[in-house]
Order: sequence, then C-alpha cells, then structure tokens
Amino acid sequence: MLAAVVALLACAPPASAHPTLLFSDPAAEVATGDSPGAITLVFNEAVTAGPGALTLLDSAGHAVPLGRTETVRAGRAVTGAVPERLRLGVYRVRWQVTGSDGDLMGDEFRFAIGSAVLGAANAISSTATSWLDATLRWLLFAGLSLAVGGVVADRLARAVRARTPGLPTPRSLVPTGALTGLLGVVTLAVLLVAGTGELGSLWSGQAGIVLLVEAAGLGMAFVAGRVLSASSRLLTLGPLAAVVAAEGVRSHANAVAPIWGALLTGAHVAAAATWVGTLAQVVVTTFAWRSSRGSVRGLYIGYARLAAWVFAAVTASGALSALVLVPLPAWTGTFYGRLLLSKLALVAAAAVLALGARQWLRRRNTRAVQVLTRLEVTGLALVLALSATLVSTPPASSQTPVAPPARGQVIQIGTMAGQIGLTVQASEQLLVVRLTSPRTGDYYSGDEPQTFTLSGQITAPGQQGRPLELTACGTGCFTAPADWRRGATILALHAGADTWRGGTVNVLVPWPGTQGATHLSRAVSALRAVEHLTVYEAVTSDTTTAPPDHRPLQMTGRFFVSQEPYADGTAPIATQISQPGEPVRLALGYPAANVSVTLTLDASGRISEETLTDETHLIHRRLIYPERD
Repeated sequence: MLAAVVALLACAPPASAHPTLLFSDPAAEVATGDSPGAITLVFNEAVTAGPGALTLLDSAGHAVPLGRTETVRAGRAVTGAVPERLRLGVYRVRWQVTGSDGDLMGDEFRFAIGSAVLGAANAISSTATSWLDATLRWLLFAGLSLAVGGVVADRLARAVRARTPGLPTPRSLVPTGALTGLLGVVTLAVLLVAGTGELGSLWSGQAGIVLLVEAAGLGMAFVAGRVLSASSRLLTLGPLAAVVAAEGVRSHANAVAPIWGALLTGAHVAAAATWVGTLAQVVVTTFAWRSSRGSVRGLYIGYARLAAWVFAAVTASGALSALVLVPLPAWTGTFYGRLLLSKLALVAAAAVLALGARQWLRRRNTRAVQVLTRLEVTGLALVLALSATLVSTPPASSQTPVAPPARGQVIQIGTMAGQIGLTVQASEQLLVVRLTSPRTGDYYSGDEPQTFTLSGQITAPGQQGRPLELTACGTGCFTAPADWRRGATILALHAGADTWRGGTVNVLVPWPGTQGATHLSRAVSALRAVEHLTVYEAVTSDTTTAPPDHRPLQMTGRFFVSQEPYADGTAPIATQISQPGEPVRLALGYPAANVSVTLTLDASGRISEETLTDETHLIHRRLIYPERD
C-alpha cells in the first residue's frame, strides 16, 4: 500500500490555478469609440468555454445576441462575435469558463459605447445623437403618419361626400406615406448590415427583426393603398399597426419597462401619427374642395372632433413615457431632457393653433382656419423631427457613466475596507477608486444591487490633507482629480455599502513609477527554478476583525507560480513603485478581473513578499527560501 501511494504521488499531474482574466476587448470599465465586432477575453491559462460562456447585457439588463463562442490562441482566449451594431450606452459582459483544474469560474465587467463616460451633460449630448439615424427615423415617422392619417381622413371625407355628391376625390397620401417610410426603413437596414458586415444581422437580432417587420408592414400598406378602393382602404391599418407595434418593441421605454413600455410607446406613436397624418390629408382635401366652403367647414368640424381625443392620447402617453425614461431632475440637466421639453413646447404650440382654428371655425371664417391649419401641420412636422431625434438619442437614464480611460502611467493598488474590496488606480491627473462586495448569487443570475459610499482625503508630500472631490462613475466607481507629487501620496478612504461592513483604510500611492514588466518576468523565471520554499500565508475577508495568523505552506517555486495570476510572467499593468536604492516593489493590475497584486523582490530578484486583493479576499504571503537557494 505504501508503494502504491508513492507511485500515485509520483504520477500525479501538477496542480493548476484558477484561470485569471488578463485582458478584455473591449477593455473593462472604459468607453470605446465604436461598437466592437467581437467580445474577446484573454486568460493566463487554457480554458474550456461552453456555448453560454459569454453573455452581453445592455443597460436595461436585456441580453444582446452574440455569435458562436469559441476558444482561440491555444485555448487561452475566448471570443464571441457581436452581430449587430451596439447603441450608445453601458454594457456588461458576464463570462463563465472551466479552468484546467476542472473548476468553473466566472465574473462580469462593464464597458461603454460612445461618449457615455464621466463628464458634464453637455459633453455627453454633443456626440450621443446619431443624426443620420434621426433623419431616417423622421422619414419613417412622417411616412407612417401620412399613411395612417390618409386612411382616417378618407373616412371623414366620405361622410362629407355622402351629404354633398359630386365633390372631387382628393389624392390619397397613403401610398406616398408608405413609400416614404419604406425608404427610411430600407436605408436603416442597409446601414445595419454595413455596420455589422453580416447580412444575417437582419434576422439574428432585435434591431434587424424590427426593421424587417416595419419594411413588410409599409410595403403591404403601399400595395394596399395603390390597389384597394377607397371603401376598402381601411384594411391598410392592419399592416400599419404592425409598424406601430415594432416601434413600441424597439423603444427606450420598452427597455426600461418591458411590455408596458412597448404598449405605452405604441399608443403614443399611433395617436401622434393619427393627429399629424389626418391633418395633412385634411389640408390636401380642403385644397381640392376649395370651391365648396360648406364642405370644407364640414371636414374641419369632423377633424376637430377627432383631434380633441387624439391630442389627449398623445399628451397622456407622452407624459407617462417621459416620466419612465427621464427623472424630473434630468429634464433640464441632460440633452435628452431638453429635447423632451422642446417637443412638449411644440406640441403645446400646435394645440394653441388647433384651438385658434376651432374658434375661427365657429365664426365660419374658413380662410383663417386654413392658415392656422397649415401652421399646425408645420409645427407637427417639427414634432416628428424631434421624436425621431429622441429615439436616436440614449435617454438620460441609460447614460450611466463609466470611468474615463487612464492617462499615461498607471499604478494600481488593491486592499480591503472591512468586507468591501477597494481598488485604487492612479494615472496622470486622475484617481479612480472601485469598490466591490462579495457575490451572493451565481455568476449568471447577477447579484443583489448595492449602493456604495466613499469619502476620503488626499495628502500629497509636503502638503496638508484636503478632501477628495469624488464623483460617481457608476456602481461602486468613483473618480477625482489628483495632482500627484513626487514621493508617496496618502489616501485616507472610508468605504461603505448597503449590506456589507465597510471601513477606513489608508493607501500609499508612490509616484512616479517606472516600467516593471522586465522585473516581473525575471522574478517568475527565478521562482520557477526554486525546488523548495516555505510560504507563510494569511487570508482575510474582513479587515475590521482580528488579523489572521500566517500558516506555513511547503511547496516548490513552480507550484507557487502556477497558482498566481502572473503565472506567465506578464500583467496588464506592471509598474515598479520603489525608488532607487530600495528593494524592488511592483504593483500589478488586472482590471478586468478586479485583482491587484503588490510584490516585493529580494536581492536575487525573487519574490519575497506578496499582497493580493480580489473582490472578496486580502491575501498576504511571505516567501522564505532555503539558504542554499
């Protein structure tokens, strides 16, 4: 039995560490200038990825379709294509892979598209709107309105013609409107395919499917408007209702409040289209009947009765949608809120013109009614333009900021404040602090939301301490301006969270640093050659309790290295933070994995001390080598 045990130990495979995420593309917690073509994660060892290894979530928590997930680079990288162009906003990537030790690992990180980074509201709004999309959406809304209004106004005109036979039949705007809207939809579809490089994006994602439904509805409406008689043209409203429903599905409100948001937006679009399009068809019809003032007045009376109900529906549904999308404080502080206020002002102006026309209608002044009605049509056309701009602009609620990208040299240091993980990232003129709490759910169900708080003071060398001017940059993310001075700057930080114990911690940030990649590579190579060493390890998940005892562990240098995130001798951020004449100290950062490591090297270039911080642990290790090594 003893011989068998020895044989098994001799043949046992070397232990392997859990996989550590080294890099991600897009990078974690930064904003990119354009939609990525793929999500790629690079690990420190080969991993196995299943079909659901990557999940992409938008700002509302809805899954964004990804292409087939596969491993590349000898199994060390996992990639999944992004078939559709992502809108401006903040996204989360959840990943789950199996390491070479058979353990299932996973986590998540955020990135942003466009200008959704920390900054003033006017800076966000300057590039947030896609003006080409807004123009094409205006064509879509205008065409839909003309098609819907053409059918409704035709029903009003038929009632007048029944009382006055012989009136000329005006030109119907249904075919023209359907063709105009179809032009806008087809162009949007072409842009989607060109942006993704895949024709399949038209049926593999919500954006493409919505465009296909709208194209089909407007195409059928065009054919029906050309083929059907005036008495049967009411059937055109069927395919147009599909277009309205599709707009409800793709709306911002549906992303915030699924189903109810779609119904609310659908009601708003249908009412607005009826109001605008019916009035446009009425103007065309009254021009054809200009020789019969009585018939023109009768048509205006019919429209006025309908307009009162439609205006009420537009106002109510629009107000509810606005409250869902934009908090009241953001109405004047964001570009999206100011667009809403402008739209509200135009709708109010159109309502005043409509009321004025009704007053002149009672006085039987048909000429004044026609003038006011044409002004009302112009105002409503501008309302449609603002509506198209709104749907092409991220709402204020989805403009969740993320930290601005690091500038120049970066030093990352991690620690814990109570039960809260704390990562400090210092770069030129900028401080970013990220707080994390232990995860209570599984990797794909998400965790309970937390509200983090942070306050602090910065004390630069030779200066008195001053409060940090902290600004939130997302959940658990805070940023502040920092003028780093040569030497060690002290950060006194107090962190808190809803359901986890916080605390106060002092972080020493040496500045400036130098490139530490060469030192790291040499230290890892030297450690691999060590046949035997003793590691004294202390692990804690709560720094407010008594410090734990150090446990001695016997192992080889190769085994120790294999358990570390820097096992391959590299790190995304590797900075030497020691001064000349001092023992070499390295600050390593793995932003995508929320891991920070501080290493101290001995005179032989080997690792003598290590402090590793992840989301839930603070680990301190002291390495003792035999004298002969």
